[in-house]
Amino acid sequence: MARRAIILHQGGPRSRELRLGRILDFFAVPWELAEASELETMNGFASECAVFGSIRAVAAMLGNCQQGQPCGPCYAYLDEERTLCVSALQSLWGDRKLSLQDPPSDKLPLQISDQLADFAGPMAGLTLSVQLTGEDGLLGGIPSAGDAMFTSIISAPGAAVFVNFQRDGASIFFCATSQVVDIDQPVSRGFYDVKDHFCSAVSLVMFIKFVFRDVAWRPQELSACLIIDDPLLKLNYGFCDFSKLRELMKQNQFTTNIAFIPWNWRRTSAAAGKFFNDQSGLFSVSIHGCDHTAGEFASTSPEVLQGRARLARSRMRSHETRTGIRHDVVMVFPQGAFSSGCPEVLKRNGFIAAVNTEIAPMDSQNVRTRIRDVWDVAIMAYGDFPIFTRRYPFHGLENFAFDLLLGKPCLIVTHHDFFKDGGVALLELIKKINSLNCSLEWQPLGQVVRTACRVRPTGKDREEVEMYGNELLVGNHSDRTMDVTIRKRQSQNDLVSEILCGEKAIAWASEAGYFMFVERIAAYEEKRFRVSYQEQSTQGIPPRSLRLELNVAARRILSEIGDQYLSTNRFLSAPAARMKSLLRKAI
Repeated sequence: MARRAIILHQGGPRSRELRLGRILDFFAVPWELAEASELETMNGFASECAVFGSIRAVAAMLGNCQQGQPCGPCYAYLDEERTLCVSALQSLWGDRKLSLQDPPSDKLPLQISDQLADFAGPMAGLTLSVQLTGEDGLLGGIPSAGDAMFTSIISAPGAAVFVNFQRDGASIFFCATSQVVDIDQPVSRGFYDVKDHFCSAVSLVMFIKFVFRDVAWRPQELSACLIIDDPLLKLNYGFCDFSKLRELMKQNQFTTNIAFIPWNWRRTSAAAGKFFNDQSGLFSVSIHGCDHTAGEFASTSPEVLQGRARLARSRMRSHETRTGIRHDVVMVFPQGAFSSGCPEVLKRNGFIAAVNTEIAPMDSQNVRTRIRDVWDVAIMAYGDFPIFTRRYPFHGLENFAFDLLLGKPCLIVTHHDFFKDGGVALLELIKKINSLNCSLEWQPLGQVVRTACRVRPTGKDREEVEMYGNELLVGNHSDRTMDVTIRKRQSQNDLVSEILCGEKAIAWASEAGYFMFVERIAAYEEKRFRVSYQEQSTQGIPPRSLRLELNVAARRILSEIGDQYLSTNRFLSAPAARMKSLLRKAI
C-alpha cells in the first residue's frame, strides 16, 4: 500500500490540487506537489507513492516514465479541457471508442459495484439516485463487464462515472468529474447529504481510505446505536412497546438509546426501573435537554445555559438514585437547537459529548461548521466539545454508508411514531445497515462515544489516537505491548482540571492546539481515560418562577397525552400532530 501522495500539476497547482492537499491533510496522508513533466526525476517515485492529478497530467507523467519503472496507483479526474482529457483517456486505455457525455438534467440511477468490495468498503453494492452537476460527466463506450483489465466501480445505465483500468502495470482510477470537494466550504443548518458532492467525494474517499490504509487515520471500531427521542421510561409509550422492541433488538442485533427528558425524573415506576436495568446491554439512557422547551439550549446566555445544564444533571442523578437506571452523560439537544456557546458550557459541567441531527448552531452569525467538521468523527468546531451527528431514516442508506466509510459512528434517530407500523420500515433500514460491507458493533450510546476515535500507526508498536468524547476507551488487540500517544483538541479557553487513566491522574502537555499524553497498554488490555474540566462557576441552580414551572408541566403533560393517547387513535392523530406543533412554539 502507498505511504505518501504526489499531486501532479501542469504549470502550477490550481484550486483542485490545493483542495486535494487539504483532503489528504484531513486524513493525515503525507503529500507533495510535482510538475507532471518532471516527475521522472523525483527521488523515491515508486510503488510506495500514489499519484493524483488530471487525466492529462497522469498521461503525461506515465509517458515520461521509463518502461518497467514501478508505479503506484493513480487517481485521475477531468480538467477544463475536456476534449484533451478524452484524448488522454483514450490513449491510456488504447481504445478510441471511449467517450465523455454530459450528464442528464434529471436524477440518474447509479450503482456502486461490489466487485472491488475491499476498495468500496461500506458503500459496495449500493444503488441510489443522484443529480449530477455540470462539472460531472458520463464515460461512454466502456468495455464489457467481462474485461479483466477494466472495472466500472460506479456505473450508470450504459455508462460509468468511476472506473479502474490497468496500463503498463499502473492501476489507474478515473473519476469523470472536474470537481474536487472543498472541505473548508461552510455548511448551514440541516444535515450533510453526500449526494450533494457525490462524484467529487465518494470515489476520492474510497481511494484514499483503501490505498493509504496503513498510513491514514482509521476508526478504532465502527459503532452504531438507535436513539428514540422523548419517551418516558414505561413499558409502553405511544406506539412503542419496549418489551416487543427488546425482542426485535435480540432478533436483529441492534441496540437502543432512550433520550430521556430530565423533567420526567420522578415518573419512572419501580417495575419500569427493573425492566430497563435488566436490559441494560440492549437499552441505554441519555439526557434529552432539561425541560424540553423550545430552544432551551439555543440560548446565548452562559448563565442561563449553566443553570439548565446543572439542573438537567441534578435531575438525572436523582432519577438514577430513585430507579437504579444508569445514564450516559450525553446531551441530545431538543429539536436539534443549540447555540455556539452551549458546547463549552456542557464541557464544563461534566458532559462527555452531545448528539444532534442539526449540524450548526441557531445563532447564525457564529456558525463555523464546515464540510471537514461533518466528515470528522464528531463536530469539534464549538468549544472543542464533540457533537456526534445522527440521521433520520429518510436521509438514505447511502449517507449512513458514507459516514461509516469516513469512520463515523452510525447513529439513527427515531420517535415513538416510527413504530406505528410495528417498526417495519425502521427494521428494514437496520437490516440494510447490518448488511453493509463492514464490521459494525451495536453498543449503548455512551460506549459508542467512548470508543469513537481516530487511530494511525506511527512506528513499530506505536500508535497515535485522536480523542473526541471526554471519556475514551482504548484497546490493544495485538499480542505486543503498545505505546499510545493520545491527543485531544483544546480551545484557548480550556482549563483542564485533570486527566485520569482508570482512577489514576496522569501527566499531559499542550502542543499546537492539542493536549497530549502517552500511555503504555499491554497486549489484549483496555484502558479508560477521562478528561475533567474546571467548572465555569460554582453557583448553584438558580431559582425558577412558578409561572415557568407551571408552563413546563403543562407542556410535558399535554405532550405525553398527545403521544400516548391522541396519536395512537386514528381519528385523533391529525389534531394531535397539530397540537404538538403548537406546543413546540409555546415556550
